[in-house]
Amino acid sequence: MVREAIRLEKLPLEVHVASDGERAVDWIVKMERGDPDVPCPHVFLLDLNLPRVDGFEILRRIRASEKCKDVAVLVVTSSDSAADREMAAKLGAGYFRKPTSLEEFLKIGSVLRRFLEEKGLL
Repeated sequence: MVREAIRLEKLPLEVHVASDGERAVDWIVKMERGDPDVPCPHVFLLDLNLPRVDGFEILRRIRASEKCKDVAVLVVTSSDSAADREMAAKLGAGYFRKPTSLEEFLKIGSVLRRFLEEKGLL
C-alpha cells in the first residue's frame, strides 16, 4: 500500500522493505560495515510494531549509526499513543498514524511529500 501511495503521489522514491525488525537490524549492520549493496537511504519509513525487534529499537539504532544518524525517519504506525508520539519526536522522527480505511491510508503519499519537502529532500 505504501508503494501505491508513493506511485499515486509521483514521488521519485525506490522502496526497500525489511520484513521484520531483525532483518532491519541486519540491514543497518551491513550498511555500517560499508556493504555496497546496502546504501544509507534518504528516508526511513518505520513501523513501530515489528516482529522480533520493535520499531523504537530500530530508530535508536538508526540514530546511533554514524552513516545514517541524521536521515529523516517517518514513523508509520497504528498506535495513537501519546507516549509513542513523544518518543518518536524525542528520537527526531515524524509520525503518521495509519488510518483504518484504504482511502485514508493512501494519504500517506501526500504526508510523505510534505515530510520530504520539510526535510529539503524534494
